Amino acid sequence: MGSGESTPFVAGSKSQTGKAAIDFFSWGHVDLGICSFLLLSLINCLPSYFEDELIYFIPYWLMLVLVFVVAIVWEIIENTLFVKLGIKFEGRRDSLKNATWDVIFGIVGGSAAWAFKGIFINIFGVANNSIPQYVQYYYIVGIISFVVILICFFIGRATTKD
Repeated sequence: MGSGESTPFVAGSKSQTGKAAIDFFSWGHVDLGICSFLLLSLINCLPSYFEDELIYFIPYWLMLVLVFVVAIVWEIIENTLFVKLGIKFEGRRDSLKNATWDVIFGIVGGSAAWAFKGIFINIFGVANNSIPQYVQYYYIVGIISFVVILICFFIGRATTKD
């Protein structure tokens, strides 16, 4: 792109990847948020599973804050270490706009996992007096969501023009 041209909001080509706010890697950042929240929520869900009651060692809102921190740390690693090692896509750093939106997408993924947790464990698990069963459902849905989003990433990458 020449000088004076603005970067689109959504990348339509691989040359716009990492510059536009949204690109096919945005799906990966949603997955990062889902995966981070699922792993962090084990701190509360495993004791809840074994004790058959809601146990909160760490508040879930704090886990979402930790997902935010993970997303920021990932962006720093991605745009420093990965560039230095030559494993970053196209070997260039993300634009500030893209990095900001990558963090936002991480938060979206974490928030979705938090919502799944609330629905499956706090609503259905408590209402049906079967927290262990619904802890399992929460992780099954979380893993399925992770895989679906991963498939979206691969579709996005395959359909992004050269």
